[in-house]
Amino acid sequence: MVQILENPAVKQPPISNRVESFLLDMFDNVCQTIEEIDGSKLDEQRWTRDERGQWVQGENSNGAIYIDKSLRNGNVFEKVGINYVSMQGELPPGVTFRGSDVVMADPTTITPDQKGTSFFATSTSVVINGSNPMIPTAHVNYRYFQLGDGTEPGSWWFGGGGDLTPIYLFEEDAVHFHQVHKAACDQHDAELYPRLKKWCDEYFYLPHRSECRGVGGIFFDNLQHSDVETLLSFVKTCSEAFIPAYFPIVKQRKDMEFTEQDKYWQRIRRGRYAEFILLHDRGVRFGLESGIVSTQSVLNCMPGEAFWNYNDQPTADSQEAKLLEVLRNPQEWV
Repeated sequence: MVQILENPAVKQPPISNRVESFLLDMFDNVCQTIEEIDGSKLDEQRWTRDERGQWVQGENSNGAIYIDKSLRNGNVFEKVGINYVSMQGELPPGVTFRGSDVVMADPTTITPDQKGTSFFATSTSVVINGSNPMIPTAHVNYRYFQLGDGTEPGSWWFGGGGDLTPIYLFEEDAVHFHQVHKAACDQHDAELYPRLKKWCDEYFYLPHRSECRGVGGIFFDNLQHSDVETLLSFVKTCSEAFIPAYFPIVKQRKDMEFTEQDKYWQRIRRGRYAEFILLHDRGVRFGLESGIVSTQSVLNCMPGEAFWNYNDQPTADSQEAKLLEVLRNPQEWV
């Protein structure tokens, strides 16, 4: 008779704990890489709420983790804003979310004894602006949101992506950034990258300028089209793609020569970045409207310096004009 050796079943930690873990790993790894390249230490600020529910500086006593890290005028980076948050709480009665949109019920339908909905949220968000105009700006964010225990249909979703915003276009940089993200997507489904690349081009778009913010990458929101285990694995792979996608570009561009005209153009493009954040970014609106994160954290993604000039169109056939042509006509980089 064959003897079967049985081991105790190993129960997986809850999805929320596992997402929390790999997003914290991403946060730590990106921070470490920035400090190694720049030679400067990131400033750290932790947040909690006071008895009135207002955000104040300090450690959180209820188990939530809320960390901002920032760098200003470093050796390589002009401004860096990084945020990690993991928290659970209760939404006010009548308030819920649909993707990144806050949904408010009709106040007349809310009863005095009505309770709010419990939620869990965790995310890592990064915006990096280089000092040298040849270094492209990078943005990456991955997040998970859950209402209640996450067992009801539509009660959980993932969002995020990574995108590149050059000041001066080096096509090989755009190709590299997209190749790394395509490889991450292809590990799970070859149809994902084209869809998420198109989504990124459409989302990071300034309609009043008729141009994209940058050369794109991948983007998704309210992602729940498959089972949670499949999507968790996919998002984890994508979160690990950012460092190899972006920082080799930084190392290649950080010591290139540049002129005052290049810095002027950098500030003009930073202005476009600020326009998108303030006018069109749903994540910023989500953060400000929901109150789940502090205003300081939400606006930590803003560039340190920006400039606007009347009719700031570049001269024909210049490198600046070449960039605008690509931003107005999104390319297939891979």
